[in-house]
Amino acid sequence: HTSHPARDRMPSLAAANITVTAAWSRARRSARVLTVAAAGSGNATTEVSSSSIGRRGALVGFGACVLGAASPANAAVRLLPTDLDPRRRFFQNLVEPWEPYFGWGERVTVRRELVPGSIWSLEQEQALDVLAMNIRTTVVKLKSTGGLVVFSPQAPTREFFELLDELGVVEHVVLPTYALEHKVWLPPLSRRYPRAKIWVTEGIWSVPVDLPLEWLGIEKTGTLTLDRRGLPDDAERTPPWLDELDYRVLRVDTAGANPYIETCFYHRESRSLLVTDLVLSIPTFPPEVISRNRLLNLAPDDPADAPAALTDENLMIGWAKASLVVSFLGPSRQSQVEDGEFKGKLKWESGYEKSFESIRERTIPSPILRTLVFSKGRGFTRDFINVLCRDWGDEETGFVQIIPAHYDAPIAAGPAELRRAFAFIDQPGTDGLGLDAPGAELPEEDMKLLKQVNDVLVKVGLGS
Repeated sequence: HTSHPARDRMPSLAAANITVTAAWSRARRSARVLTVAAAGSGNATTEVSSSSIGRRGALVGFGACVLGAASPANAAVRLLPTDLDPRRRFFQNLVEPWEPYFGWGERVTVRRELVPGSIWSLEQEQALDVLAMNIRTTVVKLKSTGGLVVFSPQAPTREFFELLDELGVVEHVVLPTYALEHKVWLPPLSRRYPRAKIWVTEGIWSVPVDLPLEWLGIEKTGTLTLDRRGLPDDAERTPPWLDELDYRVLRVDTAGANPYIETCFYHRESRSLLVTDLVLSIPTFPPEVISRNRLLNLAPDDPADAPAALTDENLMIGWAKASLVVSFLGPSRQSQVEDGEFKGKLKWESGYEKSFESIRERTIPSPILRTLVFSKGRGFTRDFINVLCRDWGDEETGFVQIIPAHYDAPIAAGPAELRRAFAFIDQPGTDGLGLDAPGAELPEEDMKLLKQVNDVLVKVGLGS
């Protein structure tokens, strides 16, 4: 496992160094406006318009601003793959909000068998400085043909393809959501497996310009539609695997300039609900693919003491802090060093342990999506959860576990646990987010920053 310390994210280039600035400077400008507005400046909100900042764009920019001096705007781009493991290197040809941002990068892939003989996970690390989590490609073997259905392919490394090929023949590839991190690697996978059929969720969009899928290198076979009937102009109207893998589409149209779209699947044989971002469960221990150097650099409360010694305890501390930043962007016990050598780095106060305890090992939606999507689209979300529990929630044949695209999997959870995770929909409370809803509680002090960002987005017309 080759990893790079967070403090020295990019080694020096063998031939050329350039800096990614344009995209991130725009994002950071948006973030600074949002930060000022969230702090209560009435003038700042007049600088923002719904046409200039989308929900995801605002979050990415705000994340860059939260990370301060450690932002990707200062990261060198690797134009040559020097010193990278040939089995684990890949080239990122778009400027993206995660490492390596652009150019050559390196990712470890770990394969895990989630359901014996039926479902596997191919995991990699997705990181933006200290914002680190695992991201999963789920692979299902069809009983009818023995072929594979691949959901949301990840970085196209030699190791990734070797681990996938060992499982069988790729017959189908599925794009279940619009989110960039789950779709950007579809074109290279489809080029490697030209005979595989590509199934794309209806309504998929892209930013900053909503381009046709063909322009993005995605040649679809058919469309996963809200009514499950496909589209008339598709090469094939419906997937041939619906008797093994059924699907339902969630679309929330009231959460910003663009809809939130996610397709969930039910694997009947294993009684597994496959989701992308609908819910997650943060493990106590860091996933294997997360850089240990990254966690050790984050473990000390004072960045001047980094890196911490390599112990299981320090790895767990670093993972807890990373998970809190990913979940809340600005958890209450975290702040930035204001000056000196470590300006912009994160420092921590005692009490973050209780915050992590409140979110670990639970079946919950991401606090960010809960705030900026699901709480804004209560009707859409409520109806969708009801449909999942009605159609796939039978006590004898319904789902008993959930396989998401991030963090732990499989999660031992059925319809009751899923309903509890979304209890805030019908119990919004005085804050409108249902932070005290039984089964869906979240620490109010850690949600403060997300609530402020949400208020600003509402003021500028991005959701209601």
